[in-house]
Amino acid sequence: MEETDIDSPNGHMRKSVLGALIATVLIATLATFLGAHRYFERLETTAASSRMELYLRSLNETLRQHQHMPFVLAGDPRYSSALDPGAVEPETNARLSQLAKQAKLEAIYLMDASGAVLAASNAGLPNSFLGQNYGFRPYFKQALAGQRSDYFAIGATSGRPGYFVAEPVAFSSGSQQGVIAIKLDVSELQRSWESGDETVVAINKDNIIVLASNPDWLYRPIIDLTPDVRQAIQQSRQFGNEPLPHLDWTESGDTKITIEGTAYIAARGQSDWRDWSVVYLHPASKITRQTLVATVVFGSLIALLVGFATFLRSRRIALAYAASERRRLALTQTNRQLEQAQAELARSAKLSALGQLAASVTHELGQPISAFRNHLAAAEIGGEITSPSTAKSLNKLVERMEAITKQFRYFARGRAGDKARVDFADILGEVGNLLGADFEASGVGLCITPLVSPTEVQANKVMLEQALTNLLTNALHAVENEPSPVVSVAVTSANNRIEVRISDNGPGLDGVDLADLQEPFFSTKPSGIGMGLGLAIATEIIKDHGGELTLEPSAEGAEFFFSLPVLARGEAK
Repeated sequence: MEETDIDSPNGHMRKSVLGALIATVLIATLATFLGAHRYFERLETTAASSRMELYLRSLNETLRQHQHMPFVLAGDPRYSSALDPGAVEPETNARLSQLAKQAKLEAIYLMDASGAVLAASNAGLPNSFLGQNYGFRPYFKQALAGQRSDYFAIGATSGRPGYFVAEPVAFSSGSQQGVIAIKLDVSELQRSWESGDETVVAINKDNIIVLASNPDWLYRPIIDLTPDVRQAIQQSRQFGNEPLPHLDWTESGDTKITIEGTAYIAARGQSDWRDWSVVYLHPASKITRQTLVATVVFGSLIALLVGFATFLRSRRIALAYAASERRRLALTQTNRQLEQAQAELARSAKLSALGQLAASVTHELGQPISAFRNHLAAAEIGGEITSPSTAKSLNKLVERMEAITKQFRYFARGRAGDKARVDFADILGEVGNLLGADFEASGVGLCITPLVSPTEVQANKVMLEQALTNLLTNALHAVENEPSPVVSVAVTSANNRIEVRISDNGPGLDGVDLADLQEPFFSTKPSGIGMGLGLAIATEIIKDHGGELTLEPSAEGAEFFFSLPVLARGEAK
């Protein structure tokens, strides 16, 4: 029976199951990525707001610390009501210089109604404000009109950026107004922002960056300036000769900004002065890296968990498959046994029918054949048969009929009867004596390997001799036409059994199956030679004695093999 090839589930997983597992891992990983991205984005947005508050407080403190100074100086009569703008004493410059050093201001200066500087703390120094005219500055115009004003600009004289605060002053004559102003140095704040590893900018009301951790972004508008705004900036010379190139700045919602191709998470705060805003920028790439790391970690964990669950499932399937395979093999073995039993039953039925036929044929032909032999003997004695060849032919014919009836007697008699302890060497010797003349007459060599020591078996001696005789007779007929015909009988003893090999150097069996040879009336001999019962009889006798006849592979001719249980010394059955 041919077995069906069934793949093991450990070697092949159904594509649908594998696809579902991969889809599960991918969906879980995608959900992890999205969740982690939202989590880190919220986390970094909160952190960015905290950092923005620190920078905003720093900016407010820097600009607030001297806001009161111009108001105090404007009320000091040494710089206002007791001062004649036409005759400012040199000691005024010295007082302003000392005050600027104590307050750590870049400059303190006094201007008349035209904007000309009458006294300055940096008088006598390079790029001194003394003698300069700042009437074009918006902070001067507003202060001259009686309003306190502040302003950010690049110094027209020094070229350094600063924050200007101005207050109106009434001189002694009462008929002329003036302005006193201070300049706060913001370069230190700018340098502190540049030295850090964070990204932050301060933007004025015209959307121009006035302070930045990245110096390349300084004095660049984040939107396109209108012609009126650009003209007003040029007239006030707020940013000196800076070209004010546009910065590639794109906002997406309240917290996302892209600057020159780099994405940032932004936190924005409003300053207390001049409508400035401080924007803290956190690179979005950091969020992406954190998200990827979290995704890899949790994705790997998910994959491991799914893989482990798959392994457990595969293990259960494998165990179930193994149990099913064992049941299948057991069922297959049972089917084979049933088939063998069915074949054996069919053989037994065939042999039973053959036995009934054999009994009838033996009974009906036995007496006529005996009478024929008696009449033939009487005719030879009485000289009624004058030709010797005729007498010889008739005798052979009688012998042939008797041989056929002898084969039928086995089936008529049934299985072997009583068994006794028999030395197998005696059986071999009797068979050799019985067939020796036939082998010698046919010119066929018979080689029987003797046993080294006595080996006894429980057997019906006559029946076992018949089985060996049938096997040797078949071998004799197979080699009759060979150039150097030889039939060998090799007998050995191993594992408490006696092993018998009968081989010949004939033409072989041409691929004929042993099961066919064991069928009654099946024969490979030419018509007229035997009835095909010898091998069937030998098979039944050997099986009845606890053995099994098999056909062994052979380079030439045919080789039959069987083994029988050996009796131990003193063992009785």
